[in-house]
Amino acid sequence: MNGNLRVRVKIFGASAMALEKQELTLELARNATIADLLNSIPVSDKNYIYIVRDGIRLSLTSKLNDGDEILIVPPIAGG
Repeated sequence: MNGNLRVRVKIFGASAMALEKQELTLELARNATIADLLNSIPVSDKNYIYIVRDGIRLSLTSKLNDGDEILIVPPIAGG
C-alpha cells in the first residue's frame, strides 16, 4: 500500500440521493480525519449529519483507520 488508507462510506438521506449512490470506497491519507473524508465527497448540509463508526458518533477531528466503515446519517425528526 502507498501509505494511504481505504475507508468504506455508507451514506443515507439527501446526500445519498445527490450522489446517486449509497456506498463509496475512498482512499485517503494515512492521517486523515472525518473532516478530510467529508471534504472529499459532496455531502449536503455537513452541519446537520451524524458520522458514525462502530455505533459511536464521531467528531470532525476523529482519526480514520484503514478498513473503517463509516456511516453518514441525517438526523431523524418526527412528531
